[in-house]
Amino acid sequence: MTEATGLAASHAGPLPETRCLAVAAATPVTDTFRPDATLLAAHCKMLLEAGCDGIALFGTTGEGPEFAVRDRMAGLDAVLTAGIPAKRLVVSATALAIPDITDLARHALTAGVDSILLMPPCVYRSGVTDEGTYRFYATVIDRLARDGLRLCLYHFPDICGVPLTPRVVRRLDEGFPGIVTGIKDSGGDLGFTETLVRSFSHLGVYTGTEIHVPQALAVGARGTICGLANVMPRLMRAMFEAPTAFDRRKLVPLITSGDLILSRQSFAASIKAVLTHASGQAGWNRMIPPINALPHPERQWMLEDFFRWDASLPAPMRTFAAADTGDDQKITPLRRAS
Repeated sequence: MTEATGLAASHAGPLPETRCLAVAAATPVTDTFRPDATLLAAHCKMLLEAGCDGIALFGTTGEGPEFAVRDRMAGLDAVLTAGIPAKRLVVSATALAIPDITDLARHALTAGVDSILLMPPCVYRSGVTDEGTYRFYATVIDRLARDGLRLCLYHFPDICGVPLTPRVVRRLDEGFPGIVTGIKDSGGDLGFTETLVRSFSHLGVYTGTEIHVPQALAVGARGTICGLANVMPRLMRAMFEAPTAFDRRKLVPLITSGDLILSRQSFAASIKAVLTHASGQAGWNRMIPPINALPHPERQWMLEDFFRWDASLPAPMRTFAAADTGDDQKITPLRRAS
């Protein structure tokens, strides 16, 4: 049995309905600012092997809106060719032009992915009303006209400037029953997440804020689609596998301390710096302008602190430090692409 076949067999079936750990995958970039398909596929394999249930491609952590439509399509095709099960993928179709959104969504749906992640438009920001947000989503749904469309709404006002209000969610849910199947909430407000879960219990609500996972799961959220799992998948898996909400909360300080190290500067650039160091692949260190790679010496300080943090975790929760050694200087790469 090949590695790809084994991976597909071990992740057969759709994403779990409860306690779902999905990663908002970072995207390695070539020197022509295109997704590095080989590194991306290897990263997705590692994440699934490390205990993640699914992968969200080309979201905000993955710099998705910065890539050309054809390059995002090619990136998805490469991941599927590498043996990543389509039903374990959520694909972001966020873009500025509605034809680009529908092209990306059709391509992903034809490939059989779990669902489409879509953020409201961002150009006019404070000028976009609830009515405008509703019309945007309704127009995309109408133009796709696809049976089996599963749409995950994306609330991230810090990025796009447009909040996804419960009123808009309700209109879309009632106007297009069975099409809106999920909501990713990256607003960082636990009270809002809980409101979404209680108001739309039939939808899969994902928190994008890792430290909110224990409370979100306790009120009925489906799980998380998060960026931290790129570099701490085993710790995040341990949180999901903890038997009670109390046990999950005990892991929050560990996650918070790692997050604080990564968030000193650009989060996406910090994630990529860690993956560059761990894999030895320079493609991980490239960022698409206007975001820059971390400057020296801040980059080195962050890396030293992060890998020291990883090595301090209980052995089964470490991602990079060798699990069978007490030497916090010994780092084991996740996976080197051949």
